[in-house]
Amino acid sequence: MISYIDEFFRDPKGMLVFFLLAFPGRIMALSLHEFAHAWMANRCGDPTAKLMGRLTINPMKHLDPLGTVLMLVVGFGWARPVPVNPRNFRNYRWDDLKVSLAGVTMNLLMFLLSLVVMTAAVGFALARVPAGNLTTTGVKLFRMNYLGTDALVFPGDRTYVPVMQLLVNLPYYPGEALIKPVFGSVAGNLYQMVGYFCMTNLVLCLFNLLPIPPLDGYHVLNDLILRRKQLFANPQTARIASTVLFVLVLTGVVGRAIGWLDTRILTGAGHAAAAALRAFKVM
Repeated sequence: MISYIDEFFRDPKGMLVFFLLAFPGRIMALSLHEFAHAWMANRCGDPTAKLMGRLTINPMKHLDPLGTVLMLVVGFGWARPVPVNPRNFRNYRWDDLKVSLAGVTMNLLMFLLSLVVMTAAVGFALARVPAGNLTTTGVKLFRMNYLGTDALVFPGDRTYVPVMQLLVNLPYYPGEALIKPVFGSVAGNLYQMVGYFCMTNLVLCLFNLLPIPPLDGYHVLNDLILRRKQLFANPQTARIASTVLFVLVLTGVVGRAIGWLDTRILTGAGHAAAAALRAFKVM
């Protein structure tokens, strides 16, 4: 998080653009996560969230003021947890498990949907890139087999990017390297917004599965393995666990662990995207 602040002072204009592109996707991912909890709780017989106006994707109903400010300042924030009264559940433990998994399931689905959208965008863009060779001039980029790999070549600055490198980094690289040169800045920025939305959903999914109170992963652990009578950790345990979690986030331990996971997930997703594009004769 410190590097996030340092980057702001180093390049305030670039970070402002980053905020404008990333913030909408982040608050929408958080809102969808909380909406999923509320929707599932209502389905399981607990209308508490619905009666409090939380059965909506409207971010204004879910955002926490401090969590929102921290999201802007340090890149890490949170939404207000959806109120749940397990006494209203039809099946006490099974319904708690479904409600707990609803948020991460929503984030997983949004992550996958984003990947499909980005893969389609990259496919359409690649189809419009002309084939060429090292003597080609008069174009922003062309595509050729370079050093044994399918690559995009940029004659203006004499650089190249392997297409596979774009695909295993779908949320990050294609916006600038491919979508903007082919479709323009507006399309490139929209692509980046989808990319930030994609990564926020993946990080939320992985983060909330940590088996630490008050995260959803603790409920999953309790419902499936610990099977304690109380679904929620007692206040003292919750305070200690929240402090430990905050320290782990602040020191970057959680970030490194999630970063290791999401890199491997994105690599697998990139290979799946390449297979899909080959099926459509784009690769």
